[in-house]
Amino acid sequence: MTVFGKILVFLNLLFSIATGALIVFVFTTRANWVGAYNNIKAQADATEARYQSEKTAHENDRKQAEVALKSLEAEKDQLAKQRDTALADAVTLQKATETQTGLTNQSATELSKLQAEVNQLKVERTSLVDEKETARQRVVQVQKQLDDQRHVAVNADLQAKNLVQRVNNLLRQVEELTDANRQLEARLPGVGTGGSAVSSTGATSILENVAKAAPPGVKGRVTGIGATGTGLAQVNIGTDSGLSVGNVLIVYRCGEYLGDLVLTQAEPKVAVGKFNPKSKTIRVQEGDSVITSFVGTQQ
Repeated sequence: MTVFGKILVFLNLLFSIATGALIVFVFTTRANWVGAYNNIKAQADATEARYQSEKTAHENDRKQAEVALKSLEAEKDQLAKQRDTALADAVTLQKATETQTGLTNQSATELSKLQAEVNQLKVERTSLVDEKETARQRVVQVQKQLDDQRHVAVNADLQAKNLVQRVNNLLRQVEELTDANRQLEARLPGVGTGGSAVSSTGATSILENVAKAAPPGVKGRVTGIGATGTGLAQVNIGTDSGLSVGNVLIVYRCGEYLGDLVLTQAEPKVAVGKFNPKSKTIRVQEGDSVITSFVGTQQ
C-alpha cells in the first residue's frame, strides 16, 4: 500500500471516530431531555395530588367547624337554661341562708355553753390522767419490788434445797462412816497380836464404797428422758466433772426448783439418775438445768 492509501485509511478512521462521537452526543442529549420531562411531569402530578388532598382536608375541616358551631350553639342554649335555673336556686338558697343564719346564732350560744363544759371536762380529764400516771408508776414500783422479792425467794428456796441436800448427804455419809466404824471395831479382835491394823494390801478399804461429795457449782442440762414411769433422766455432766453414783443434783427450770436427781450411773461426760419431783404433777424435760449446789456460784 502506498503512502497516499495509508493517509486515506487514517483519515477514514478519524472520520469514523468523529461520526461515532457525534452519534453518542446526539443520543445523550435526547435521553437527558426525556428524563427531565419525566421528572417535571412527576412533580406536576405530585403537586396536583397534594392540592386535591389539601382541598379535601379543607372541606372536611369546614364541615367539622360547622358541626362544632351547631354543637356550641346548643350548649349555649343549654347553659342559658342552666343559668336561669341557678338564679332560681340562688334565690331559694338566699332564703335558706337567712333562716340558717338565725339557727347558727342560736347554735353559737349553745356551743359556747358546751365549750365551757368541754373545758371543764378537759381539766378533770387532765387530773385523772395525772392520777392514773401516778398510780401506774406506783404499780410499776410494786411490780418491780415483787419481782425482786420473787427472785430473792427463788434463790433462797434453791439455797435452802441445796443446804437440805448437803445436810442429807452429810447425814448419809455420817451413817455410812458410823457403820464402817462399827465394822472396823468388830474386825479389830481379829488383828494380829502385834497390834497392827489391817494391811492395806490384804483387804479392800471399807470407805471405798462411800459416795464422794459432788463439787459445788457444777452445772449441766438434761439431755434425755427415760421411759414413762421410770423417772430416769440423763445429764451431760459426769465423772469428769467430779460426779459419782449417789450424788444428788438440783433440777430447776427458769429459776424454779423442780426436784432432785439422784445419780445411779456416772461416766465421763454423762450420768443417769432417778428424778424425785417436789410435787407429783412436775415432770422433768429435756433442756432443764441441773446443778450440784449453789455454794461457790454467783447468784
